[in-house]
Amino acid sequence: MSETEKVEVSADGQKETEHSSVFAAPTSGPAEEYTIVHTGKPKGKPKKWVEEEDDLPLVDHTAPLAKNSKKTKRLLKQQQKRQQKAASKVRNFLELPAELLQEILGYLRPTDIIRLSQLNHATKDFIQEQEGAIAKDIIHRRYWVLRRCLPLPVYFEQVDQASKAALLNPSWQEKTAINRKPYQHIKTIDPENVCSCPSCLLAWNNLNVVLDLAHFQWNLNHREPIPMIARGTNPDWNIELTDQHARIVQKAMDSPLAYAALLQTHLNTITGTLLRQTRPAGMAQKQPLHRHNKRAVPLPAKTVHPNLLYYLTEHDAMQEDDAFLEREGKPSYEFPFHRDNYYNLLAYVPNRKWNKEEQRWVYYAQGFHERDLGWIRERFAPDLASTAPPTGGEDAVSAPFVARFAGNLKT
Repeated sequence: MSETEKVEVSADGQKETEHSSVFAAPTSGPAEEYTIVHTGKPKGKPKKWVEEEDDLPLVDHTAPLAKNSKKTKRLLKQQQKRQQKAASKVRNFLELPAELLQEILGYLRPTDIIRLSQLNHATKDFIQEQEGAIAKDIIHRRYWVLRRCLPLPVYFEQVDQASKAALLNPSWQEKTAINRKPYQHIKTIDPENVCSCPSCLLAWNNLNVVLDLAHFQWNLNHREPIPMIARGTNPDWNIELTDQHARIVQKAMDSPLAYAALLQTHLNTITGTLLRQTRPAGMAQKQPLHRHNKRAVPLPAKTVHPNLLYYLTEHDAMQEDDAFLEREGKPSYEFPFHRDNYYNLLAYVPNRKWNKEEQRWVYYAQGFHERDLGWIRERFAPDLASTAPPTGGEDAVSAPFVARFAGNLKT
């Protein structure tokens, strides 16, 4: 026996199920009765209704998965190696491009380059390889004026054979003895080592004087007298000093960087001498006075000259270049043949004159070496010496000098 299940729907829409009893008549034995109860709740979890909001922006929270596989790590390592090879790994300045490094070194002073070359062998090799280009940039940027005023002499071996024979002619050597006379502060030039034409003789003397003047700057700054040498004597200290200056000049003839350092030394001498007129006396006495100088009171202040040569200022000196020498000033026509001339020498800048019409300096040291050699070959060549007309004493030597300086002194 069974009952039919009756389901009704209430007014609120929920289903209501009536209880029904089911009787099952077994085939044998007493009948069993059981009841089926319906709760009326839906099966499963109730659904949550979420209202959609169209105004809220969508945010992407997806993230890449972690790469922990061996293959991924190997590929990532290879990619990093390729990127390191492509990227620049500059660990010191020598790994920079040669053109860039040369441009950087061209802004330094010559003494700075010399100190830098002592850093290590690699730096020394690079500087020696690029020495000419570096020194050219430094001289062009800092010592443009002094380079034209203090040219280098030429080695005798660099002269052609015809000029060599004429320069070693005893007649020419005898006539140039007046220009090669042994100055106390200049070593006599060796005609078999350095060209003995008039231009090279003047260049040799000027460079040696520049070094000798720089050597006695301490005496001039501290108002100490320069040691004088008795006539007819040459003490050992003076022989050693002049030999040292001659070696420096020959080093400058071999090394462009040494030549730039020589010009730097002379520029420091000029600025120190000119500013010595305006600086207080105490600034030059940082070191103790000489033991024979028994001054109990400080030196009086110096009288400032109203017209400082080249209108030099402390700012010009700090620039460490010779641009101020392009201003109007006094020309250096007189050669300091003795150390006594150092006391009144303000700025020794030879081989130029001031053009009043154009208001600029005219430099005339360049080009005279070849002209002098041509003049000497015409008159003192061995094959022409016997046929050349006799010359009168000093006229053979003074002719090129008189013609040259007469034209230079014209304004």
